[in-house]
Amino acid sequence: MILDYFLVFVLTVLAGGWSIPAGLQFGLSPWGVYLAATLGSIVFSTVVLFFGGRARDRVLERFFPDVAEKVETGRAAGLLDRWGLPGLAIIGGTVLGPTVTLSAALIMGVDRRRFAFWYYLSTIVGFALLTVFWVLVT
Repeated sequence: MILDYFLVFVLTVLAGGWSIPAGLQFGLSPWGVYLAATLGSIVFSTVVLFFGGRARDRVLERFFPDVAEKVETGRAAGLLDRWGLPGLAIIGGTVLGPTVTLSAALIMGVDRRRFAFWYYLSTIVGFALLTVFWVLVT
């Protein structure tokens, strides 16, 4: 039983909110699925944001010194300007999954603390709404 919840935890790293219907299809408790998915996303994002910022700076300085200018003027920057950190965190965290969202945030060089706040908030609230939705649908 614990292994099933751990699978939801790990699946969240890869698939984000899509781990919730998978966990419910395993016949797991909705509360357990919500907690496993939420903790999986928060733990993974904390590790990536903490270590990823340092790694990003080293890699960009050493291998891609001109990429900062391209990122600041590209489409992703326009999207971030339009929707801001909350938009990136909410849409990315619940739909795209943490891997894509956190990579985009790190590449764009956003303020990691502000992004973490919005990401954690959107994960807690968004996964609760997704859990309720999938419980009602299935």
